[in-house]
Amino acid sequence: MTDLLGIGASGVRAYQAALSVTADNVANADTENYSRRSLTLISAPIGAGTIFTRDAGSGGGVIAGVVSRAYDQLKTNAARVAAGDHERLAARSDWLTRLQASVTGSALDSRLGGFFDAGVDLAAAPTSAAARTIFLDRADQTANSFVGLGSDLARIKGEIDTAVTATTTEINAITAGLVRINDEMRRTQAGGAAVNGLLDNRDALLAALGERLRVNVSAAANGTVTIRVGSGSDGPVLVPDRGNAVRVGVDTSGDITQLVLDPTHGAVSTRLPASGSLAGLTEARREVAATQFAIDALATRFGDTVNDWAQQGSDALGDAGTPLFSTTMIAITTGVANAGSAGIETMLADGATPAPDGYRLVREDSGWTLARIDGTAGVSGPGPLLLDGLTVRPGAGAKTGDNWRLDPIGGALGLALRPVGPQRLAVADRYVSDAAAGNKGDARLIAGPDAGATGFAGVPPLRITVTAFAAGSGTAEISDIATGTVVATVALDGSRITGTGFGFSLVGTPQAGDSFRLLASGAGSNDNGNARALAQVRDASAAGSTLETSLDASLAGIASRLAETNRLAETAQAVRDDSARARDAVSGVDINQEAAELTRLQAAYRANAQVIAAARDMLDTLFGIAR
Repeated sequence: MTDLLGIGASGVRAYQAALSVTADNVANADTENYSRRSLTLISAPIGAGTIFTRDAGSGGGVIAGVVSRAYDQLKTNAARVAAGDHERLAARSDWLTRLQASVTGSALDSRLGGFFDAGVDLAAAPTSAAARTIFLDRADQTANSFVGLGSDLARIKGEIDTAVTATTTEINAITAGLVRINDEMRRTQAGGAAVNGLLDNRDALLAALGERLRVNVSAAANGTVTIRVGSGSDGPVLVPDRGNAVRVGVDTSGDITQLVLDPTHGAVSTRLPASGSLAGLTEARREVAATQFAIDALATRFGDTVNDWAQQGSDALGDAGTPLFSTTMIAITTGVANAGSAGIETMLADGATPAPDGYRLVREDSGWTLARIDGTAGVSGPGPLLLDGLTVRPGAGAKTGDNWRLDPIGGALGLALRPVGPQRLAVADRYVSDAAAGNKGDARLIAGPDAGATGFAGVPPLRITVTAFAAGSGTAEISDIATGTVVATVALDGSRITGTGFGFSLVGTPQAGDSFRLLASGAGSNDNGNARALAQVRDASAAGSTLETSLDASLAGIASRLAETNRLAETAQAVRDDSARARDAVSGVDINQEAAELTRLQAAYRANAQVIAAARDMLDTLFGIAR
């Protein structure tokens, strides 16, 4: 009877424990990273009827064993890798979307086209003040679009850098948490509720780490893990089985982004695995940097070619054209420890080439010092200060020791319309020519400025008279129209003929006696030659592309890479979801399954309680007989 009572009691205790485990599963059905628990029931030992064991002829009852987690390491690892692959593409897609929005939102393509279209209108009405004003307004809009886009790209890259820093901080916090769990695992008895909770926390941290960085995880029998960077078992150790985690950083200075292990002490660089949000961020940063480079190159090319065009012409006052755009700006960074309130003004002279490393301005007891960062030159005085064509005008209110850094910036951020008024717009050709009415040949004279040209000393107005020409060559006299003096005799062999600062050529076939006039455009000229030449700037190719087609190619490249990233992200998301479902099929809690298990365990519990009741009734009967 006592065996029957003991067996029933052991069953009640065991199934009570099993019910508690199942109840815990139900309670945590929606708890993230919770793995389903199950209780192992073990048959109690039996023996030969000694005081330590039950009689072999009867049952031994049941003992509640260990509580185990439903866990499949292969499926968990696959889910972690798939999540990291998706996070990489999702991060890249997010930032490429912002990049595309900035580039298209700048309206740079329409502003660039509008500038050249205004040039066509200007050529049609070269003396119109309205046409000149509109042209300058379009030039200003184009420069502002370049500057706005350059600022947006710099801001996006800065935000990505902030996100990279935040991600590495998160990675370091996760690995530190895994080190603490490793320590706890070594101190916790296997098979208990505590160790299962630690394993849940461990897997949650591993999942979070895998979303940020591809890692290889190897687990020991006691549940501690060793984590290596990358997918192989020979990668650098990030979290050892014992000891502290290795902190990480990112180096984006080179062509290839490097993961830096222990950046503040014995820094070791290794290739960043192509998985996880950290990889996606660095890939997006490279895309932004490449776009910055392309837009800066386009802005420089636009500013330089338009400036060259403007200087080839003559303005409404008869003077040589001046550059339309400034292509370098000076960025001023105020020292963080400055105690004064002085403001700084800078001006860069036309054609000046500032030191690429920049300058430092310092307020000293005796005055001001402006020096190149590389230390090769400097000037001191009360101000203003002039160095390398850079004029610096310090304001009042500075304190001794206050300092500023002055950095030259070109590209998109450096482009700005110079203070050019409508009258100073170079619409006319610098030189105009015509052929005498009695010319018998079909030759035309084409002239233009050439700052570096050297040759005969005469200056327009000039007359060029062909003295002999046969079989494709001949001679001509160049004379001063005002005085009739012959200033040069030149050969006509198809080559360009140069004077001081200009040159001309004869195109076609002249005859002896033909003459041409070469004149400088005067004030109020209605010539539109230089305005018409702007079309050549628009159509000029560099590396096979015009300015507008180069911009279109950049826009199309961003759109193409974004579309490809989105396509890959959709595929990666499907793989991630499938891998997560496969993992959850093993470790997740199914309410219907747990409800059925509760019903089964309740029935078993009641049955064991009934065994106890039967044993008690039988004992009561026996005691009644004995009485």
